[in-house]
Amino acid sequence: MRKTHIILAAMAIAFSSASLADLRVSSMSNGAWVKVTDNGQPAANATVSLVNVPQVRQTFQTDENGRVFLPISLNNSRSIKFKAVTEEGNVYSRFAFHSDKNR
Repeated sequence: MRKTHIILAAMAIAFSSASLADLRVSSMSNGAWVKVTDNGQPAANATVSLVNVPQVRQTFQTDENGRVFLPISLNNSRSIKFKAVTEEGNVYSRFAFHSDKNR
C-alpha cells in the first residue's frame, strides 16, 4: 500500500510540473517576460494576456523564440494570472507573483 502511495505521488508531481512547463514567467520591476513552449518547442505567434488585471486589456504576441514582454504597472504586489493561446489553439495559464518594486 505504501509503495502505491509513493508511485501516485511521483506521478502527480511529474504531471503538475509538466503542465507548468509550457508557460514560464520572469517578473521584473516594470513588467514580466513570458516564454511559451508547445511540446518543448518555442510557440511563435502565441497570444498572451493578463486575466486578472483589468488595467491591462491588451494582448501580446510572442516572437519566433516564444518570448514576449508584458508591461505591468501595479500599485501593489499580487499574484497575476497569465494566459497563452498558441496558433494550434492550445491554452496554457499560470499564476505568478508580481512585485510593485524590485526587491
